[in-house]
Amino acid sequence: MHLPSRTRPVVPLVLLSVVLFGRCGLSLVAAERDFRDVAATLLEQFCFDCHGNQEPEARVNLQLLASDPDFATNFKTWRKVNEMLEEGKMPPADVEQPDDVHRAQLVSVIQRRLRQTAEQHAKDPGTVTLRRLTSAEFSYSISDLIGLELNVANDLVGDAVGGEGFANVGTVQFMQDSTLERYLDAAKRVASHAVLGSGPLGFYKDPGQTGFELSAINRIQEIYRKHGFRTAAGEGGEAFGLDRYSRAFYVAWQFRYRNKLGKGDVTIGELAMEAGIDTRFAQYIWSVLNNRSISYPTSDIAERWRKLPPPTTGAPTTKTSNAVRLQCEEIHRVVHDWQIRFGQNADAKEEAPVLAVDSFDVQRSKLFEMNINWPVGTKIAHIQLKVESANGKGKPNAVIIWRDPKIQFRIPDLRLKDPVPLSTMVAARAARQLKFGEHPAGGSIELHDFVTTRTESPTFEIPIVDGATSAQLIVMAELDVQHGDDCIVRCTIAQEEETDQGKQVSALLANPEGAAFSQWKAGVLDFAMLLPQVSHREPAPSDRDPIPAPFDTTYNNPERNDFHYKIKYYRDDQFLVDNILDDATREQLDQAWMDLLGSFEYHDTYLKFVANKLGVDLGGREIAGLDVDWINGLADNPRMYVQRLDRSYRAIQKAFASAEAGHLLDVIQFAHRAWRRPLLGDEERLLRQFYEHLRETEKLGHRRAIRALLTRILLAPEFLYRSERPHDGRDLDFAAQTRAVKLSDWELASRLSYLLWSSLPDEELRRVAAAGELTSPDQLNAQVRRMLRHPKARRFATEFFGQWFGFYQFDRYRGIDSKRFPEFTDGLKIAMHSEAVSFFEHIIRNDRPIGEILFADYAFLNDELAAHYDIELEPASSEHQLVKDVRHHRGGLLSLGAVLTITSAPMRTSPVKRGDWILRRVLGTAVPPPPADAGSIPADDLGADGLTVRARLAAHRRDVSCNTCHSRIDPLGFALEQYDAIGRWRKVYRDGEAIEITEKLTDGTVIKGAEGLRVYLKNQEPLFHRTFCTKLVGYALGRRESISDVMLIDQIMTDIENGGRFSALVERVVASRQFRYRRAGSEGPLEARERNE
Repeated sequence: MHLPSRTRPVVPLVLLSVVLFGRCGLSLVAAERDFRDVAATLLEQFCFDCHGNQEPEARVNLQLLASDPDFATNFKTWRKVNEMLEEGKMPPADVEQPDDVHRAQLVSVIQRRLRQTAEQHAKDPGTVTLRRLTSAEFSYSISDLIGLELNVANDLVGDAVGGEGFANVGTVQFMQDSTLERYLDAAKRVASHAVLGSGPLGFYKDPGQTGFELSAINRIQEIYRKHGFRTAAGEGGEAFGLDRYSRAFYVAWQFRYRNKLGKGDVTIGELAMEAGIDTRFAQYIWSVLNNRSISYPTSDIAERWRKLPPPTTGAPTTKTSNAVRLQCEEIHRVVHDWQIRFGQNADAKEEAPVLAVDSFDVQRSKLFEMNINWPVGTKIAHIQLKVESANGKGKPNAVIIWRDPKIQFRIPDLRLKDPVPLSTMVAARAARQLKFGEHPAGGSIELHDFVTTRTESPTFEIPIVDGATSAQLIVMAELDVQHGDDCIVRCTIAQEEETDQGKQVSALLANPEGAAFSQWKAGVLDFAMLLPQVSHREPAPSDRDPIPAPFDTTYNNPERNDFHYKIKYYRDDQFLVDNILDDATREQLDQAWMDLLGSFEYHDTYLKFVANKLGVDLGGREIAGLDVDWINGLADNPRMYVQRLDRSYRAIQKAFASAEAGHLLDVIQFAHRAWRRPLLGDEERLLRQFYEHLRETEKLGHRRAIRALLTRILLAPEFLYRSERPHDGRDLDFAAQTRAVKLSDWELASRLSYLLWSSLPDEELRRVAAAGELTSPDQLNAQVRRMLRHPKARRFATEFFGQWFGFYQFDRYRGIDSKRFPEFTDGLKIAMHSEAVSFFEHIIRNDRPIGEILFADYAFLNDELAAHYDIELEPASSEHQLVKDVRHHRGGLLSLGAVLTITSAPMRTSPVKRGDWILRRVLGTAVPPPPADAGSIPADDLGADGLTVRARLAAHRRDVSCNTCHSRIDPLGFALEQYDAIGRWRKVYRDGEAIEITEKLTDGTVIKGAEGLRVYLKNQEPLFHRTFCTKLVGYALGRRESISDVMLIDQIMTDIENGGRFSALVERVVASRQFRYRRAGSEGPLEARERNE
């Protein structure tokens, strides 16, 4: 057994005790006799005067303890007595002292009794009082159950602490009426977030009916975003997913040449998975590209793909693959830019592509009004006219008459000058090129008109008049089919100068009655359907998205606005459904749409609109009460809409009803997860009966009944308490004096998950428990390592280290005077708290040695905290990042801002609080509370008497009763005095006085500043290790350290000495009998005392 040791007396007492008594242990009976004959006599001679029955000092009655030496119950007291004797601290120097031989005898006897007692109880797991979930555990469990961060802990009663200083101790968890009411409210709140629609049970961040609607729209959007694509459309619309085309082209290329690539057996689905696209989409693109009957412009895309170079035999090189990928991206750009090159509304940048049959309305002529802008100092503007074929058939003889072209300049006061014919503005060379007033085929045109033929693209210059700030080119372009080909072309007017305001304008020109346009239109519509720019429309159409008939889709008219405010949603995702989604995702999307349209009065609102629009008298009817005869009696047009609405409504209601049985089954499975084990005996039947009672007797609707059932499950003791089954006579282990019961796999899974994650077991841990594999040592260790690496291990950092070192919930800390320290903002508190949690999370998840807790040379900072510490963070980030080889007096526990702040007074630092914190929290050294008349020092560091905090404490220590503790506390606290009350490094006090950081302990040890403190703590590291071991065991078991834990703590200490990292120490605890077993039967005297203290 490792006994803590600080300063040893001159005579090595342990060696002397070996000489006196030998190495062999005595029997328990002999040891008891030896204690009576040796120890009791020596204690009476040297200790009873101060620690006897009459007002024992420090409340340690050695006379009573020696009369009935129960080392199991009082082992901590006897361990402390042994420690004080071994270090020569007791008896006090001013009273009679035992000689070295007697002191060694006494130490040896006590040590031997402690060792024998520890060995005797080593296999006793101890009693763990039934534990209720702490507020944090309740909140984490809810989050993991429903997948939402509801932070229900804020609604619960605060937790008390017990055992080794943690909240997960059953002896301090009392259930009062107010506590139960809070749990009831929290359970109801959780249940209100349940989503009960046409699919399985789910939960959403918003409660009730609003949450039901928002959940549906969110699920729809998630599917659209994950699988679909669209160009930017509407106000603020963003493009997404269009790269799926290039990836699909590349997958199709791989599949085409799979044999040459050495992938003869590969499926297109496997290639799609590698490329991160849906299998069905890859299959669809493959079919389009290999369809030889497609028309232009789709045929052009397929031809480009077919011309991709084949690979050389064998696996393609990275260079070859990248080259093909780039070409696939180029093909995708052609698809994507097709709208700009040929689409009717190419210049309407906010609009999604308009490629519906009824939206094609081309004309032979188009009036252009081209804005012309120029950089400051420009003298000449350059304008280009472009005419290009829109059907991919070479260069037709397109004859375009540009009628009455004029230039109108704008001067600084925004006045417009009179328009000027273009023919009078251009230079002579351009005038000869444009040939104003001449038709090359003899047609009739006006004096200022000009004609271009085929696909000419003339450029001309316009001199800018003095004082003009902008201009406008106004011209009517007309396709002359009498003297040229029947064709379809795009005419574009563009400016060569780079400007912020000007842009090109373009339009399609064709003979709407001609064969060329009819053929082109058919090809364009095929292209729009085969390779669309959008796989779906948004469920809530934007201002410029199309809306369904019979609404007027004209932008910004009352009827359209009525749709946006009342109907809100419109489903248009046929391409996505037909060509991208797999069957399971289609079903999820259908369910989400049914939930969305069934979440509010969609059908009744739509019905009333149709009735008003088409003149139907509803006679007070609503969608739920429509009958077939009434519907059939309507005129053809309104009947079509009403039938569609009626079918939709009835399908949704049927889907809701059909889902009810599944919801009940989902809740049963919810109970299995919430109660952390399979349901026992009649538990499932009773839950079903409760639901049926609510439906049949209480007449509650399905959703209210399910929410009530969820509330009952979360309010049940099986959820609120971490119960472990009573033993039935089996699985008893008599290896220890006290009978022990081995935990089941499910119970062990629960203990493990609440230790490491403060929550219920995840799916993997449940799987292992269900298979009966968790009791296997290898499997148990594998789960420990997995769970420690998991992001949820951050909770272990928050709960275990946060409660141990006192920074728990520091983000809510209110102990600093905001007037004295206005820098101490909510944002800074959050940053400090995250710094501490991230530091310990790093140690846990990266399996670091625990020595780094005190002596790490790294920190976790974000930009706000780095600025607070006067550290330059590169790159700056609002997220905390690991900063290695950190300077500026940072690194390790003692430099954490949260720790330095909680150990300060509201208006100043507190060496007493900091020193006391180091002794108790870091070194595990008990410090007695100050006497009632100890007094205090002023709250401000600049008192009216002019004395510093150091001077006041020095005066305080002149009192002998105060000096005993303060001589141990103050030097440790003053070593951190260069950190101010909110963790910043400083060199002087507020009044400019230098900070004195050197102090001396009673044993003569000098500590100078933070670095000196680190050296001192390095020498005291075994004490810190024992504190860590005791805290870890206490947190894992939810109780105080017991005599049966001594051998386990010794083993963990040995692991640390042998270089064991964090995971090895946790594995040692989890593998122990204390963790894997529980005591059977009633509690013993030790546990009864612990409960009553």
